[in-house]
Amino acid sequence: MTSRGFLLRALPLCGVAVVCLLLGSLPAAAQTAPAAGAAPVATHSYVMPPGELVRAAIQNEIKDDQHTHLFTWKSRRNRGNQIVVEDVVDTPTGAVSRLVLIDNKPPTPAQRAEDDERIRKMVDPAQMRHKKKDQQEDDERTRKILAVIPDAFDFLYLSSTLAPNGHKLTRIKFIAHPGFEPPSRESAVFTGMQGEIVVDETARRLAKIDGTLFKEVTFGWGILGKLYKGGRFVVEQSEVSPSHWDTTRMILHFDGKVLLIKPLHIDDNESSWDFQPVSPMSVEQAMNFLAHSSQSPQNAQLTP
Repeated sequence: MTSRGFLLRALPLCGVAVVCLLLGSLPAAAQTAPAAGAAPVATHSYVMPPGELVRAAIQNEIKDDQHTHLFTWKSRRNRGNQIVVEDVVDTPTGAVSRLVLIDNKPPTPAQRAEDDERIRKMVDPAQMRHKKKDQQEDDERTRKILAVIPDAFDFLYLSSTLAPNGHKLTRIKFIAHPGFEPPSRESAVFTGMQGEIVVDETARRLAKIDGTLFKEVTFGWGILGKLYKGGRFVVEQSEVSPSHWDTTRMILHFDGKVLLIKPLHIDDNESSWDFQPVSPMSVEQAMNFLAHSSQSPQNAQLTP
């Protein structure tokens, strides 16, 4: 799997992680949401029941998740009150990133020095080994969570459209199945979730998930924490190469409490684009690669 587990960073283990795990691992589709002006498809044209279509797509996600894909790409995300753009590159031991823009401006010398120090600490061999171990554990947890989805929800076919590339995109409503018993603490979040899934029916891949908590969800019998009603996530994905799909847009907004004491607030908006496959490289080679690619910050201002 590629090391695109950016959804996992700094999220507390109180059930929110499952949302990140679920969405960060979904390799993406040739088109994400149905494009404006896409040709509608007759509602009676679908053959596979929506629940089985989702199950088939998830099986493909899990299979792709077990393959190694190395890419470089650009990432735009919120960091406090700033919007930062980074160049990122995968290595066999983990991803390495370098700051390119802060609020659409190149970093000042002081900001560059601070980011270089961050990179130096990040690429410490012990840190990289620890990060890789965590990623492997996250990947395994992701596969287990993905496998639960077809049983956690009831699915209702909504509509289909034809994307410009000719692929059939099918919108499916999902809502928590009343009889679902979460097999893990993380999957408890599914008991209060509903929303829409867009499946690229031609490729049998998940293209978009838009989910909202329609009720408060507690974890660990109310001891570990809770997520408040109204929390939402949106994840869109694209076919970034003929053999690989990846996350291109992610929005997370959740409020709650951890251990029923510490307030929890997650508000993240991230876009990724300009994916290019790369050959395996060492961390030192990756740092040199990023230093070279970051010399043209204007390229990073292109919209995703």
